[in-house]
Amino acid sequence: MTDATTQLETIEQTVHIEASPETVWTFWTDPARICQWMGIEAELDPETGGLFRVVLAEGPVMLGEFVELDPPRRLVFTFGWEGGGPGGPMAPGSSRVEVTLEPDGSNTVLTLRHELPSTHAADHAKGWAYFVGERLVAYANEVQS
Repeated sequence: MTDATTQLETIEQTVHIEASPETVWTFWTDPARICQWMGIEAELDPETGGLFRVVLAEGPVMLGEFVELDPPRRLVFTFGWEGGGPGGPMAPGSSRVEVTLEPDGSNTVLTLRHELPSTHAADHAKGWAYFVGERLVAYANEVQS
């Protein structure tokens, strides 16, 4: 993933979503659903070693693979930018994202942890706050309503 000299940092975001873990799970594993809140095009193969590729509206392409899946509780995928991305190059698959979905009655507490080179942490913290904290919450809440 990274070389021995790269300093890593983990950013974390926790949000409450008014939808079941089963519903929220589909927003990470269904290409049509992930495009509602994150991208304009997606190729997802939600199985261990399967492709995770999302084209963002501004042009950058997230690229990695699914590493672990425990539906609808936890998924882990690698992450990087195809051909460079916001904040500079970060090779595809060079960082790790873990998403946990904990039931809270009929709702979900989602926690995202992204381990990545520290030079990219601030930009990605802002990006996840926007995509997960604003867009995913809004779309998943709307589906449940």
